[in-house]
Amino acid sequence: MDENAQQKELIADTFQRRFNHFGYKKTSVDEISSELKISKKTIYQHFNTKEEIFYYIVNRIAHQYLRGMERDLETFPTFTEKLARLIRLIFKEATKWLKSNDAFEFRYKYEIGELAFKDAYTGLINSLVQQGIKTGEFSSSSSELTVRLIQGMISEAMQVVSSNPDLEVENQLIESILKVLK
Repeated sequence: MDENAQQKELIADTFQRRFNHFGYKKTSVDEISSELKISKKTIYQHFNTKEEIFYYIVNRIAHQYLRGMERDLETFPTFTEKLARLIRLIFKEATKWLKSNDAFEFRYKYEIGELAFKDAYTGLINSLVQQGIKTGEFSSSSSELTVRLIQGMISEAMQVVSSNPDLEVENQLIESILKVLK
């Protein structure tokens, strides 16, 4: 990893630690600059805004979860089962974050967090849909449109869950997505 990338990771790690301890609103670029003994300008060379730093951190975490999910999905024989399992895993993680009081004030920055997780999972959803179409398991004619539709359905279901984390909507969502694919 080059020096520039190392500095970006150090900035993100420092923000993440402070977000966890003080919360999003109470973490400032000034404090990070002071703690790392670097200028604010240096921070802004790596990230344009505090929201961008938050997105980067959440996206990094989402990719860590994604690697574990990919290993988990290998145990399922069909693309239908893999996609259903992926949706359950996505909701499991999102619900856990939504119920948590210290997960970077996830509720406060829900839109950024949702986008970061969505960006992380899009490739895997796309891969599952394309492979399912290729093998004839799914009958959709356009994988791009289908993936966008699935993303929209997941996003809308997440909105429902964000207002009430105790609601269990994954089964209804999975059933609806599978109808689109068949």
